[in-house]
Amino acid sequence: MSHSLFEYVRAYLTSHGPRSGLNPPRMTVPTTERRWGQRLHSILALGSFLAAAIAPAPAIAAEEIRFFYSVAALTLRVESLAAFAADGTTNANIRDFLRVVKPTEEEKAKFQRTLVEPVEIDPLLLSRLLNTDEGDRLLTVLGNTIEIQGGINGKPALRAAMIEAANEPGGLTVLGFFEQLPVNMQINLEKALWRAKQAEYLVGATERLVAVTKAIGLEEAEGYPAVDFAQLPNPATPGSATVVRDRWDLEDPSRDRSFYVDVYRPQSQETGEIPVVVFSHGLTDEPESFSELGELLASQGFLVVMPQHPGSDELQAAALIDGTSRQIFHRNEFIDRPLDISYTLNELERRNEAEFGGRLNLTNVGSMGHSFGGYTALATAGATLDFEHLERDCTPTGPGRFNTALLLQCRALKLEQPLPNLKDDRVGSVFLANPVNASIFGPNGLANVTVPVMVGAGSYDLSTPFVFEQARSFPWLANAPESFLLLIEGDSHVPIPDLDGGSYFAVTSVIGLTLPSEDLRDYYAEPFQAAFAQVFVAGNEEYRAYLNPAYAAYLSQDRDFDAVLIPQASAPALQAAFAAEAEEFRKL
Repeated sequence: MSHSLFEYVRAYLTSHGPRSGLNPPRMTVPTTERRWGQRLHSILALGSFLAAAIAPAPAIAAEEIRFFYSVAALTLRVESLAAFAADGTTNANIRDFLRVVKPTEEEKAKFQRTLVEPVEIDPLLLSRLLNTDEGDRLLTVLGNTIEIQGGINGKPALRAAMIEAANEPGGLTVLGFFEQLPVNMQINLEKALWRAKQAEYLVGATERLVAVTKAIGLEEAEGYPAVDFAQLPNPATPGSATVVRDRWDLEDPSRDRSFYVDVYRPQSQETGEIPVVVFSHGLTDEPESFSELGELLASQGFLVVMPQHPGSDELQAAALIDGTSRQIFHRNEFIDRPLDISYTLNELERRNEAEFGGRLNLTNVGSMGHSFGGYTALATAGATLDFEHLERDCTPTGPGRFNTALLLQCRALKLEQPLPNLKDDRVGSVFLANPVNASIFGPNGLANVTVPVMVGAGSYDLSTPFVFEQARSFPWLANAPESFLLLIEGDSHVPIPDLDGGSYFAVTSVIGLTLPSEDLRDYYAEPFQAAFAQVFVAGNEEYRAYLNPAYAAYLSQDRDFDAVLIPQASAPALQAAFAAEAEEFRKL
């Protein structure tokens, strides 16, 4: 999933209006991000307060909040909260609550501020977001903990209270949310604390799996033939070809679908075949976001095509915010995206003789993708959807219930079956960056991928978490003749300068992580993307030396954050470590 939806939301909430056009301006981290982070603090405080600190409780109906723990119960009146928020008044009711919670003076002061800190959010926009499929699923999960009295899922009451509180003159606040709850609610502290314990364990599990992956990579590096990488050029060095960028407007009448394709064409004096790479962008993103990669590969002699995916791009995100759509993405994008790739390759075949002198090599295409685009690339390479596996993961108690990427994947359960064949036999290799893949394909679906694959992951990825997506699924690519996992320590779902306010605030303030330099992703990812394309798309064996765990170790010298590369042969060790963590998680 991409940052772009959040960028749109942020622009809307800060009264700049949604972006429009094909090339909207991008916001960067500095002042705007910090301001958004401060505002988002209230949203995050509300979520953590409800899901962990206050956890589920009955009885609020604008009168009281009741917390249950085993056979004990504690009631907190809203009027007591209001008095405490106003001037710190601690009546007997508040004192009883604080006696149980035992906050420090600093925590108590923060709690007081959190109750009344406003979240500047348009109530209409909030209503639209909460009524998407993804918003509905989030509310269902929260409603399993914060229930309507009698044990009924609290989703309808939570949605109504959030929207009504946002309509208040002072904006959405935690206190206002409590006051707007229409019925008594029950919060089971035991269940909430259990979920908090699980979440805490997953943070540690991620750290341990990253450490295991690094150890595997270092051990693998010692087993490879020694290479003096200092004497070799960086594979991400731009080539000598001049790059011409075109845009094609395509129309597929069989699907009544129109989309554009950004084309990066190399202009050089060389003859012979031209290798082809097709790239799929992520959810709520656009082809233009990956122009640097297109320019780089084209300068090295590749023809690079990047299709737009209408229905899951930035324009679709704008439509949601404008109110002209009710969803973040169209469900049929699970089918249309891979078919967009195939239709783009069909267009290349139609133009090959007239525009490229028949030189395009369309029998061994490299398929690349980011996030939802990673799903897309895998589908074109033969990965099949496993609905039984997906349904198990999408249950409230499934193994991926803390996986944010499930918000996207679970929507596929409503697709009409049988699905059309999404595999394209022209695809000969796949490079995936932060792919959405584990639940929707599962081990059976990924076993159908029989072409070389490189999977890129980031240890700071909050959208497609390493522990749920790449660490879990990489071992399932055992039938790929050559597959690699590239883990970039400190990398997030999008480059640091493009982090949305929520992710920026979460990793720096909530999780307390130290962010790496802005060049982290390009520094590590581009050399491996270029080398992978040279070897498996262009057939240039001189670049195989870079597909080496030792090269990742070489690049990591004198860097605060490391990169590690492991081959499929080491996947069983990662799988064993993941299985051990999963077993401990089940015991919680």
